Amino acid sequence: MKKKHLIRWVSLFSALVLTVMAPGSLTGLEASAASVSDLQQRVKELEKEQQQLKNRVNQYSSDLSNQKEKRNLLNQQIENMRAQINLLMQQADNLNAQISSMNDDIAAKEQELAGKQEEIDASFQQLRSRLRTIFKSGNMSGLQMLIDTDEFADYLIKSKMMERISANDQALMDGLEGDMERIQQEKEQIQNDKAAVEEQKKQVDQLRVQSDSKKAEMDNLYSQVNAVVKNLEQEITLTKEEMEKKAKEREKLNNEINQLINSTASTGKYGGGTMFWPVPTVRNISSGFGPRWGTIHRGIDIANGAVKIYGQNVVAAADGVVIYANSTNTWGGGYGYYVIVDHGVDSKGQKISTLYAHNSQVLVSVGQKVVGGQTVLSRAGDTGDVTGPHCHFEVRVNGTAVDPIKNGYVKMN
Repeated sequence: MKKKHLIRWVSLFSALVLTVMAPGSLTGLEASAASVSDLQQRVKELEKEQQQLKNRVNQYSSDLSNQKEKRNLLNQQIENMRAQINLLMQQADNLNAQISSMNDDIAAKEQELAGKQEEIDASFQQLRSRLRTIFKSGNMSGLQMLIDTDEFADYLIKSKMMERISANDQALMDGLEGDMERIQQEKEQIQNDKAAVEEQKKQVDQLRVQSDSKKAEMDNLYSQVNAVVKNLEQEITLTKEEMEKKAKEREKLNNEINQLINSTASTGKYGGGTMFWPVPTVRNISSGFGPRWGTIHRGIDIANGAVKIYGQNVVAAADGVVIYANSTNTWGGGYGYYVIVDHGVDSKGQKISTLYAHNSQVLVSVGQKVVGGQTVLSRAGDTGDVTGPHCHFEVRVNGTAVDPIKNGYVKMN
């Protein structure tokens, strides 16, 4: 019995020592203000720092006296790696914004070009019609007009008219030629713009490859930390008081969330049915709803599968309104950066809400309306009480957490 308690205490401590804080170095960065070159330079600096940390880790032997320092260095590497990933994602966001803007400009130019082409076609048809008329009536040379005119005054009038008609036709043809040259230049510019867009898309793809590689490296660091902790477990035990303190903290947060949900007015209607999966690109569940580590795990943990989850988009599971969004306190009572969405009242009069925890970024604010499966609430991360990156997802009925899968709110496949 004592052995079981000891194992449980050790497991809880493992969760505590593995918790890492979100990098303060990113707090002042805003993707809208940072240039791609600045972000690239920052990534290079972090990569250099990462190598220095690796070198220091290698200096430590495997004896227990150095394991704590090794663990701290590994956690610093994790923090550094997280910063690099976030910067790479910001670069990709900046490039995507530029691509979107350029595509809008290209579409506007193509529409404008189509209008100009219609004008040219109309002018060209007008010119063709006039030339046909002149051709059918014969060549109105000066001699022909003199023969066909009884009085010299009429001849002068006709002569002036022909000069004017000729000048107008020449001006029309000159204008058409100039317009066609400009259209050709604009078409070439559009093709150049499209080529630039394709080049930027390649850069975005390269950034994604870099980001995925660093996510894999970060997961490897987490594995190393876990290995170090196993060594430390030989000499560490948690006291009963520490365990109770941790349990009280979790219960306090749960009560606060419950109170927040029930005290917030809900005007929407929840239509029922299956909700959208909160992380569209990742469906692997590392921990389900129910008892865990001597307490209740109030949701499901969506973690690394074929796709690394860190930085993946977390979407609203259903239509609703954001009623809470923590994007400043990295601990967040253990939930880290987290979001709560109110989905309204169901057919039974029950208030339905969802919670998304441990994010690396929060992208919505309180009062914002969201669309199920479309609105990106946040990006998955590892803030709060975690042992690795994942998305903790909860469904709450009248503030009380329920099993999202067992109750049919979401499906694994």
